[in-house]
Amino acid sequence: MSSRIVAISGNLAKVYFTILKHGRPMGVREIQRLAGISSSGSAKYYLDRLVELGFAERSSGKYVAKVNKDSLMSVYIGLLGSIVPRLIPYAVFSTVLIVAYFFLVKPPLENIVVALVPTTLLWIEGIRLARLAKKYT
Repeated sequence: MSSRIVAISGNLAKVYFTILKHGRPMGVREIQRLAGISSSGSAKYYLDRLVELGFAERSSGKYVAKVNKDSLMSVYIGLLGSIVPRLIPYAVFSTVLIVAYFFLVKPPLENIVVALVPTTLLWIEGIRLARLAKKYT
């Protein structure tokens, strides 16, 4: 079975990030208003397209975001009412571990530098993805 990588942009991404951010079932008009879409018909079109692509589910006339594992958009999660790249929680965890290691063990400076390199890369890429998502939220 072949799989395809799916990425979305424009108003489709704006609607997806809106339902992902709120993390609860929402009606078409509410999504239209929150995403800044001009008409409920357009909002419904985008929502139905998200369902078709596997980015949302519809139940009882309401839509809720779904993380499509075959999508490039799966790098984002809804966390505490925000859209966050998955790399940010990893970067936070890694940073906390390095700080705790530094204060509890008092290791040689070289060890801290080696640990900071991948953590810095996590932060750089996480922030880059967060800025990209900000265009649609």
